Amino acid sequence: MKRFVLLCLVWVVPCTLFAGVTTYTFTSVKWASRVDATVCDGVTDGWVCDKEASDYNAGRTYADGSLNSAGVGVKTGSSGAGATSVIPFEEVRQVTVNFCQNASKGRGTINVQVGDNTPYTITVTKPATSGSGTLNRDSVIQLTTPETGKIKFWVDCTENGIYINTITIRSSSGGSSTFTMDTYQLVTDITQLEDSDQVIVGVRQDGVNYVMGYYDEWESVNNIHAIKARYSADRSQVDADDRAVYTLRISQLDGQTAYIFQDELRYEEAYLVASGGQTKNKLEVWTDVVSDAYGNYGYWDIEISDGGEAIITNLGRSLGKILQYNASNILFSCYQNRSQTPVCLYRRVEAIGDVPAIVAPFVNFGTTIQQQGSRTIQVNANRLSEDISATLVKGEVFCLSSLSGSGLSTMLDRDGDELTISYAIAESGHFTDTLVLRSGDTETRVAILLNRINPMTISEAVHQEDYTTVYLGDVTVTKKYDTYIYVRDETGSMLLFDRGDGDKRYGNKLNPSGDVLSGVTGRFVNYYGVPEINLTEQFDIEGSVEVQPEEAGAVIDSADVCRYVVLEQVLVTGKNTLTYNGNEYAWTNKFNIGNPVENKLCQLCAIVSYDYNAVTLYIIRQDVYPPTGISNTTAESKPRVILRDGALLILTDNGAYTLTGASK
Repeated sequence: MKRFVLLCLVWVVPCTLFAGVTTYTFTSVKWASRVDATVCDGVTDGWVCDKEASDYNAGRTYADGSLNSAGVGVKTGSSGAGATSVIPFEEVRQVTVNFCQNASKGRGTINVQVGDNTPYTITVTKPATSGSGTLNRDSVIQLTTPETGKIKFWVDCTENGIYINTITIRSSSGGSSTFTMDTYQLVTDITQLEDSDQVIVGVRQDGVNYVMGYYDEWESVNNIHAIKARYSADRSQVDADDRAVYTLRISQLDGQTAYIFQDELRYEEAYLVASGGQTKNKLEVWTDVVSDAYGNYGYWDIEISDGGEAIITNLGRSLGKILQYNASNILFSCYQNRSQTPVCLYRRVEAIGDVPAIVAPFVNFGTTIQQQGSRTIQVNANRLSEDISATLVKGEVFCLSSLSGSGLSTMLDRDGDELTISYAIAESGHFTDTLVLRSGDTETRVAILLNRINPMTISEAVHQEDYTTVYLGDVTVTKKYDTYIYVRDETGSMLLFDRGDGDKRYGNKLNPSGDVLSGVTGRFVNYYGVPEINLTEQFDIEGSVEVQPEEAGAVIDSADVCRYVVLEQVLVTGKNTLTYNGNEYAWTNKFNIGNPVENKLCQLCAIVSYDYNAVTLYIIRQDVYPPTGISNTTAESKPRVILRDGALLILTDNGAYTLTGASK
């Protein structure tokens, strides 16, 4: 049976500081600060206010993780505001200031001084792109010769406002290193998992910042609720959160390796199970792993693919077996097929202590149609006395860049740094290289993978297996409404189903018709006769063109599904039926055009769909032909006699009649 009582959790905030890197986040106009979650007291650590600022803005975080309008504001009236560190820093080698401006304004200088040495100046000017000033970004001061002393900063503002969010100091004393604390790292290979690992189930999609929480009957109904999470920029790491931690048990089932997710932090002996039977999508926590009704519903199979996507499949009897993230409802549950957003696993990696080390994430560009791209990773380092050389073994496709240079090799700070790996390749194929990171006798090697493919045409995409990830070439939007985006290229038409990423839909900025899209990516599915792509990534809008409907053939059938067509000589005969070329079809008013005119010949523009095993026309526009009298009918006139349901009808301006004169 399920347990309903939660155990009390005690939250412990780490407060020990280690040599390496210190990041101070400012929280008030008097330059109050914190290091991670630890609030500085301004006496033993933190900053002493030299001059107050104007205001404080907590800012907001976008879905892609970027920060907007966060920091302590220094405006023209408070020009010169700043603070001095409580403690001195030994051998300061780099200071990074994270700041923003007021919209497209905000000018002046940010000044940083170490001890009695010459101050360094960061010039703030009007941003190149209008409105981009509110985006928080880093400006880095590199010290050629290390300097020692208390750090002082101040802002001279000459126009509008400049906001200081954080100051990060690299030094040989005082500071916190993320590498001296336990971290949750992305699992990129099944062999990394060990029995009793503590794991977190995350979302394998950039910009979707959720992890799987715990089962709570007040929040979870047939599913596990999602909770907000903070991922690293490259998504190789996620912040620890006790509400999301499960203990992984590795077992045997029928002679094969099987996995059990135990929720021992809250429910003691309780396990993640799929209990939907043959009708529902369910994910819950129960106190056993085997059930008479659901079989081995507490056992799971795990595959790791694409550099981190985790395919977690239940081994019980329920129809819904695959654990996935539901972006529409912001929850985790089990589904019959891979129709939802994939998940990934993060495992707890213990702090390495005082040993010298360099760690960087596996670099996987995955499968892409882009001929060029880049990925920025965070290289973590610990207790190194020399800077880190970064070198490519092959250097045929990839290149490196950092603050210290670019090319086939570059240098990184000995406390770790960001490193950008980029590629430019026109041909398709699998490409690999090895990144060597070395500092003195300490070395680590990191694999780099890329699978570049040519984009598919629509005719190629619609012949893929269900739930295959497909990448389209440029396509044009014929019509859009709600979550449905109909597109075409020279080879055919199909539907893009825009479920979004949990916060917004990918097509929010689309026009109803005519936009040209590139980079369309998603999972293909033939949905009861309708070929569609469930979008999984944001596409680009390359421009807009005028879209005209295609001329319909004499017969509309399943080959026309998703086409935007124009039909001549149509007669709407009822609430859901119409006649075209002597054949009857279903229609529906998806585009809200109002009630169509019945029993008058007309021209129709429509999207062809396929509902309930029958061709259905989604009417976009109806144009009734001008009235003509029977006495004036000529060979050039539009026909006035039609065949409907095997009977001849005579059409007049007043309606349709049978040959015996009865109205129809």
